[in-house]
Amino acid sequence: MRRDEILGLERRVLAAVDQLCPSRLAVAVSGGVDSLALAEALRRLGRKPLVLHVNHGWRGRQSNRDEQFARDWCAGHGLPFASTTLTVTTPRTEAAARVARWRFFTAELRRRKIKTLMLAHHADDLVETFFLQLLRGAGPDGLASLTMQRHMDGIELLRPLLAFGKGELKKLARHWRLAWREDTTNVSDDYFRNRVRRRLLPYLKKLGGRDPLTVVRRTAQIIADENVFWEQELPKVWGRRLAVGFFAGKAVAWRRRALRAWLAAQGVADADFAQIEAVRGLLEQAHPSRVNLSRDRHCQRRAGFLFVDSR
Repeated sequence: MRRDEILGLERRVLAAVDQLCPSRLAVAVSGGVDSLALAEALRRLGRKPLVLHVNHGWRGRQSNRDEQFARDWCAGHGLPFASTTLTVTTPRTEAAARVARWRFFTAELRRRKIKTLMLAHHADDLVETFFLQLLRGAGPDGLASLTMQRHMDGIELLRPLLAFGKGELKKLARHWRLAWREDTTNVSDDYFRNRVRRRLLPYLKKLGGRDPLTVVRRTAQIIADENVFWEQELPKVWGRRLAVGFFAGKAVAWRRRALRAWLAAQGVADADFAQIEAVRGLLEQAHPSRVNLSRDRHCQRRAGFLFVDSR
């Protein structure tokens, strides 16, 4: 990359980060090139974020070295640092690790009264996640799950690097003379995400004659914009009971969206398509009057209302 190109990339990355950057924030840093480039961008913008690191412990000494690397980097730049190590009882799955990370992040942010967390997801992550969700049968929420701004559990999540590919971030990191840690599990086909990255995406690029990154990123953005529309269309507050008459004259798409939002408000955020369809069936007929959900809960219809109960 020519000097003018790398300087242009540097300006665009710094501008993207600065545009979303509040005065107080935390940033998740694994020690890899993506998160370290984000932390360095914040530092170059004069910010001093709280750096959060999760030691998964899956790679033994390498995981400990990742944590020490992140800790030393923060100490060298005068940045506050907090870390946690996952317990041995935490299942070695992406889903379990994601839950454990989020629990640590939210606890630290609340304790320090910080309301914003910045994450280093980039365009390659967005494309991988799109196909992961597609192959799992996800709906619009899942297909556009990586958005630039999102609120969860009272925390604002910011992803300013979604417009940049991993290759660009590596070039910028080299320009900034950054060292970083490589996660050896990224080249293992034991994980579904890695198989999507290493097998599916190169095949699609060969099949279509162009990189799917740009096309999928645009599609995900279109879906994300439509999700915003639906959030505005649907009620902001949901009661514990939901009147069946509330759905009279509504289209199927509206009913699915509304039921998913209502179930999420009742603590059932993991309802799949089959469960949503089964609950939608309760609107049409009173029998069967109950649909089983996850974690020993069910949705029941009685006296013209739907409600969620535990078994």
